[in-house]
Amino acid sequence: MFRPKPGARIELHILKSHAASRLNRDGTDRPKTMYMGGCRRLRISSQAEKYSIRTSEIFKQFLAEADSKYGAIRMVRTRHAVSAIKEKLTDKILSAGKEPRDYQEQMGKALATFNRLFQKRKAAQEEDIEATQLVAFSLAEIEHIADIVFSKDRNGKIQFNDVKEIVKELHRERTSAGPMSVELQLFGRFTTAFNYLKNIDAPLSVSHGFTVHEARIEQDYWTAVDDLNQLAGRQGGGHIDSRSFGAGIFYHYYCLDVPLLSRNVAQSFTDLDEAGTVSLIQDLISAFLYAALCRNPVGGQSGHANHDMPGYAYVTYGNAFPYNAQDAFENPVTSRGEGYYVEAKNAFASWMDQRSKRYGIFCGYEQGMGFEDLNSDLQTMVESTVEEATSAIYGAMPGK
Repeated sequence: MFRPKPGARIELHILKSHAASRLNRDGTDRPKTMYMGGCRRLRISSQAEKYSIRTSEIFKQFLAEADSKYGAIRMVRTRHAVSAIKEKLTDKILSAGKEPRDYQEQMGKALATFNRLFQKRKAAQEEDIEATQLVAFSLAEIEHIADIVFSKDRNGKIQFNDVKEIVKELHRERTSAGPMSVELQLFGRFTTAFNYLKNIDAPLSVSHGFTVHEARIEQDYWTAVDDLNQLAGRQGGGHIDSRSFGAGIFYHYYCLDVPLLSRNVAQSFTDLDEAGTVSLIQDLISAFLYAALCRNPVGGQSGHANHDMPGYAYVTYGNAFPYNAQDAFENPVTSRGEGYYVEAKNAFASWMDQRSKRYGIFCGYEQGMGFEDLNSDLQTMVESTVEEATSAIYGAMPGK
């Protein structure tokens, strides 16, 4: 009889308190919300979650180390790729000892061709080099495009190659998979513009964070003092305003497909041997786990300092298929004189127990922080999880 085999995903569940926060806001400058279980909850979008990981201090430290150890190149997500190509071409002209203004016409024609590739509508002007869709690039892809457009003959004369022919060839290839960019391999890429850029399946899935209990949006009425008014003895504030905020215990969930991540990295870092590729993937998973656990969205931080750490965290590896524990909180948690944290932990633990009894799908590895029977420290949780996933990393290497 068929039975599902163990999987190779890292799944991370976090309960974290955010007091008096404006971490993620809607178009009216109010904290984002949703209705669930018959009541309003505060919400943090998955986009805000992923952006905060990618731009966190932890992940930036990893990127700097990946640059020096593995030759990794940064990713940029932009509508101004053609402007970046222009800057690279200008640098090449200057490096050749020439003046960019002498090549404005040739460069303009080349850029206009690339510009049209990124437009879903016809640009108002040929100089209009802001694309109509946001595209994620490895900076190596920008450099490569500039390299194949710009050339010098044996006498040092600068030439701009036939961009239309180059574009035709690039369109036929559709082979550029974010070379040397760990960010693209983790977060993925989807684009309908410029077929040279290969879509990259994202191994990381992130749910919207939400409060496990009913939450209210409150208003903060505040004034700002005008220092010169005070010195002159004049009364009254220099500015009056109000801002909305919320507070609560949030549930966060992340799922990382280790084999897909490993294949992505292997096809991007082709100059690394197997040992180097495996080491890079281990470092990347470690950086992701640290960032997911320790960082917070950036909204309103200067006025609220929401540098919050998890109260409880639970990580698994090896489940036959992924699961999200949001059903544990469909019935909003209520406080029984001990706040929400304890009741949230109990609701999560009860749901996990019921899930195991009903489906029996757990297999493999688990670690936790803050639970009676699972109470690891942060470093042990991260490092043991990476170690557990290492066999799947090796198994996804080319030729395996």
